[in-house]
Order: sequence, then structure tokens, then C-alpha cells
Amino acid sequence: MDLVTGATGIVGTPLVLKLLAKGQTVRALHRPSSDRERVERIVKEFAPEAVTRLQWVEGDLTNQSSLEDALEGVARVFHCAALVSFHSSDRDALRQVNAEGTANLVNAMLHLGTPRLIHVSSVAALGRKSGVPADESTLFEEQPGTSAYARSKHRAEMEAFRGAAEGLSDGLVVVNPTVILGQGDFRSSSSALFRVLDRGLSWYPEGSGGYVGAEDVAEVCVRLGASEVRGERFVLCAEHRTHLDVMTAIASALDRTGPTRAVKPWVAGLVWRFVWLTERITGHKSMITRESLASGSEHQRFDGSKIKRTLAEMGQDWDYTPINKVIESTVQAYRRQCGS
Repeated sequence: MDLVTGATGIVGTPLVLKLLAKGQTVRALHRPSSDRERVERIVKEFAPEAVTRLQWVEGDLTNQSSLEDALEGVARVFHCAALVSFHSSDRDALRQVNAEGTANLVNAMLHLGTPRLIHVSSVAALGRKSGVPADESTLFEEQPGTSAYARSKHRAEMEAFRGAAEGLSDGLVVVNPTVILGQGDFRSSSSALFRVLDRGLSWYPEGSGGYVGAEDVAEVCVRLGASEVRGERFVLCAEHRTHLDVMTAIASALDRTGPTRAVKPWVAGLVWRFVWLTERITGHKSMITRESLASGSEHQRFDGSKIKRTLAEMGQDWDYTPINKVIESTVQAYRRQCGS
């Protein structure tokens, strides 16, 4: 049996579907507020015969005893659950969910003897070197502007590798995706970009970065989980694109006008101060923060070729899905889900 944490998330949902399609029994960890119905609808649509092999279990990464209950009889864990936020008020939650939550999961696995962990991390947990694409060997370093999210994902990785050192008998694999695009909760994380562009977002960040499809991340997790690979990490990056290019492609697929106004440094300073003031007045948190604006202005490159070489050495032919194709399929899912 496999356990998937974050089973209702952007990677967890396609991962659950792929594991079920391969005949696995999947136990899906969820919080009380999670949208289980969306996952069940997708499973019934694409693999109706597999519904009986999907087991839901309520649990929380901050509660180790609930994790031990979820791990009973499990041979592999796919750890996809995480909090993604660049908001200053979420710093404690990022530490508790991402770092301490992973520590709790690892401790529960060690206590029960659960042998194998596939950990979905992030390129935020890697370092940066000016002018050089980041890859699996680029070690994390504290730098000016390092986000609380990046720190939490780095600490989560360290907890995963600690577990491998302390006795995960069938080993650990870590994947480090770039920005993930795909069907998810279109009110949060990267999926929310489709909703705000559908509503006519006119501003865009001037930076660039790596992008990868959620289906690709899930597929890589399934293949690595079934492999003999141990103690390695893999950067997952399908394409390097400017944020404007990606946002324009999404807007076009939505039959909307793309953003035309660049967020210049002086504009960013005004924007985050205005958003901060608005939050103080309304009490509602915004996705736009000082950290997210700074990150969006950077030009970051990543080398995601290792996974292709590794799978080729295993005799498996695989390549990344083009980002424009990912955008098209995600827009279709957005319209089905949101009725746009």
C-alpha cells in the first residue's frame, strides 16, 4: 500500500490517479478542510474501477500520532503535502508544516519501519549561483532575500535525508520541481494564476524561471518510487520561460488579453506597501507580498536534465510535456471546474 500526503493538491491528485491506474492501493492523507470530492470525481472519471482501492485517512503533519495511524501497512510514502506562501504572517506555519511536519512524518516512518520515502521538495531548497543554472549539486545558502518558504523547504529536505541516514531501509528519493502548472485548487498556489488572469490581470513581473507540469512531477515520482534509485535528488524543469511569456500564453488560452504593464522596481515598492495597507484595513491576506514581488523580478535558470538521463539508463523513454500543452490542458480543467 502507498500513502500520499497532500493528496488533494496540484501534484498529489495526479499522483493518486497514476498509482491507482497501476493497480496500487492508495491511502490518501487529508485534512478536514480538504476537497476530497474533486479528487474522487477525477478518479471516477478516469479510473472508475479503482475507486475501491482509494482509502481516505484524516491526519495532520503537525500530529505525529495521526501520521502513525495513517502509516499502518504502508510500504511507500509519497510526501507531497506542503504550505506554499510568501506572506510574512505565515512564517511560523511554514516552519511547522513544511519543516517540522516532515520531521514528524520521518519519525513516524522510522518508528513503524516504513521503508521508502519519495519527497516532493522544491527548487527553493537549492542554492543560486549567478550566471549558472542551478542543479542537484547547487547547495542551499542563506542569501539576502532568502524567503521563509525556501528555508522551510530546505529544512524539510534535511529531515528527509536524516530519515534516510537513520534507517529508511528502502531509501529516499527527492524531487525539486520548478514552478508547477496544472489542475488544482484555482484559488491558491500557482493554480490561482489562471483565475486572476481570467479576471483580467494587467501587471506582470519582469523576471523569468523554470516551469514544469504537475502531471510530469507525478509521473516522475511514480517511476522513481518503483526504481532502485536511492539517496538522490532530481531537479524537474521542462522549460525556462519569462513570466510574461507564460502569463500571456495562459491569457491567450483563456481568450483574455494578457498583461501589459511591467512591475518595475519602483512600482513593486509602491504595490507591496499598498497591499500591506489594504490587508490591515480588510483583514484579508493577499498573494502579492514583498517576497513574491522580489522573487518575480529575478532571472533564475535550472538544469532539469538529470531525470531524463537517469530514466534513459533504466531503459525508459520519457520527456517533459511542453509548457504550452500543460497550459492548454489546465485551462480546460479550469473551465470544467469553475464554469468559465
